[in-house]
Amino acid sequence: MSTGQVAGGGYQAGVRRSFAVGSEMAWAAWGEASGLVRWVGACAQALTEGEQVALVDGTRIQVVRQVPPKQLRLRLERDEWPRARTVQLRVLPSVHGVTVALHAEGLPDADTREALLARWTRALEGWSAFSGRTVEVTREGALTREPPGKKGAKKPPSLEQGLAEQGAALLKKHGPARGTKKAVATKQPRAVKKAPVVKKAPVVKKAPVAKKAPVAKKTVKPSRAGRRKPSGRTK
Repeated sequence: MSTGQVAGGGYQAGVRRSFAVGSEMAWAAWGEASGLVRWVGACAQALTEGEQVALVDGTRIQVVRQVPPKQLRLRLERDEWPRARTVQLRVLPSVHGVTVALHAEGLPDADTREALLARWTRALEGWSAFSGRTVEVTREGALTREPPGKKGAKKPPSLEQGLAEQGAALLKKHGPARGTKKAVATKQPRAVKKAPVVKKAPVVKKAPVAKKAPVAKKTVKPSRAGRRKPSGRTK
């Protein structure tokens, strides 16, 4: 099975990138009808969940799920396509602002997948709401980001007209997207020295007290005066 191919047939693809903006700004740039031109196609109609609109090139779009400013899922159909395709936008919380994630399902072959990945990568790289770190989009695995503060790190490119001011104002007012937590260095508890265990002195058993021998009673001999001489008389 080649890269991106699913078990049931067809191919899928996905790319993402982090930006130093709020979720509302990212949604306006990618999730509104005017922002579809970045990654789907030019659309002149408003998007409403459950309804169908058409792109300028004739592609029919069914709005499957619409949850501003988090998720947009679309079903795309064209007469020359053998099967419908599904594309999805997700705006995810990020430490630096938000992450714009694009995903597609139901692509017919590997060539179509590669072309879509290249198109979406250019779209993400072309939106200059940069987080301050170089992000490399790979097709085989997870993203690799340039560590912050790395010596020789590239400076962020210039932002779109007015985007820097808007982004700074929104982040100052609302902060990063909900669910974002600033990275805080975890303090390790100080090692508490335990007091040395004092061994108790062994209890010395007292020697049993020897019982005194009983005092022998003295035999009192009768005095001579008390002795009676046997009588010489006989009966």
